[in-house]
Amino acid sequence: MPNARTKPSRTQFFSSTLMMVMERNGINQVQLSAATGIAVSRINNYLQGKYRTIRPDHLGFIAKAAGKTKAERSELVRTYLLDLLPECLHEDIRLETIGEGGKPAKEARSEKSLLPSNAAAALAELQALSLRSAKARARVQWFAEVLHEAHGH
Repeated sequence: MPNARTKPSRTQFFSSTLMMVMERNGINQVQLSAATGIAVSRINNYLQGKYRTIRPDHLGFIAKAAGKTKAERSELVRTYLLDLLPECLHEDIRLETIGEGGKPAKEARSEKSLLPSNAAAALAELQALSLRSAKARARVQWFAEVLHEAHGH
């Protein structure tokens, strides 16, 4: 059982997802700030994972402004909710997104579930590092695709 003073580790799925969605849609922090009315400094904090929680209205504004599709918007919300959950519950709770046409989106399989625990920890560390580098994010994406193909999915 963790020490009461030990800060539990928090995943950063939302920050990574927001950064990828913004890059994919050609949106920078200043543009997102202008579209949402949220200060650039706060957008930067969200991208760097420097926040405790995100106000629900901010989450809605960001999802609508950054996400061009329903799938992107729902993935931003889903990843934020996953970040709120203790990591020990990620395998116990399923958060589905609504895909195009109002049907549940195909469940994304976590790359970590395909790996031994030590490799999964290394991947999680690489994902955290990818928050700061477009090259690292591209490498993480490539690695996830290789894992996906290797397991015939």
